[in-house]
Amino acid sequence: MAQTFNRLNKDDDFLRKGILFFKTDKTNLYDPMKKISTLSVLLLFVVFCSFAQDSSMLWKISGNGLKQDSYLFGTIHMLCPDDFVIKQKNLDAFNSSKKIVFEVDLSKPENAKSLQAFAVSDPNFIKAFSEDEIKKMDSVLLAQQLSIKLLDYASPVAVISLFSMKGFNCPDPTKMKSYEVELAALASNQGKIIGELETPDFQFNLLKDLITPKLFMETVFQLDKYPALTVKMVQAYKSENLEELTKLLQDPTWMTKEQKEKLLIGRNLNWSNLIPPMINEESCFIAVGAGHLAGDQGLITLLREKGFKVEAIK
Repeated sequence: MAQTFNRLNKDDDFLRKGILFFKTDKTNLYDPMKKISTLSVLLLFVVFCSFAQDSSMLWKISGNGLKQDSYLFGTIHMLCPDDFVIKQKNLDAFNSSKKIVFEVDLSKPENAKSLQAFAVSDPNFIKAFSEDEIKKMDSVLLAQQLSIKLLDYASPVAVISLFSMKGFNCPDPTKMKSYEVELAALASNQGKIIGELETPDFQFNLLKDLITPKLFMETVFQLDKYPALTVKMVQAYKSENLEELTKLLQDPTWMTKEQKEKLLIGRNLNWSNLIPPMINEESCFIAVGAGHLAGDQGLITLLREKGFKVEAIK
């Protein structure tokens, strides 16, 4: 590993940083080198797709016997520092809530340990490809300052995460911002309770099941489409335009029927059963990927069907 890494020249800066990212200990998630969960990075591209209902990323949950309001906030799991901002309305909702709920609580030491383990390479994965397929993929990756050798250092889930990170074209991908990490740090500083809707083990096993060699290879051959898509996606998110996000990512190119069923619908149904007891007990600020909010089987609709009033905060 060291010999291969040392052979990388100065033009392979992104690849070098990527390898360093996976080789670095990730137990301290608030270190700038360790801010992005490999699971969250990948989920960014596969759970952002949904039917739009209104133009807002922040929704108030009330009624149905609730003694206090709670909030549903749609995140984008990663952004370049210059694009990252926590709007005042989101801070107000956050500050008024007693409990902060994430998909996964990245502040828990056991979760950090799990994330580190999930990045470990799988030597059997690359054996599924022929020599010709490996050469073709490596040719594409080298043009992107990447390499198929990344699979020697990290799991397929983590490698695809790196592909997604590169699509943002940040000057330094290791300094990308995450709403989950920043909000968790803010919650910790304020002494707020932090909750979670699922575990890293569940997320990783779900992604591991979906990321087949076929999907990995298809992803490699579509890498050149990521930057343009990402620019439009970030613009739509910053303007809180859920409808535009839907148009961008509903395309089967980015989400298959199986992915939608497992990554969105199934998880939304489960979360819609977990959230009511939480918000009945105390005011919650629930931060999940924006793709989980809208649509006939999105959290907004599912919570309304349970009798709650869910309205956009402009």
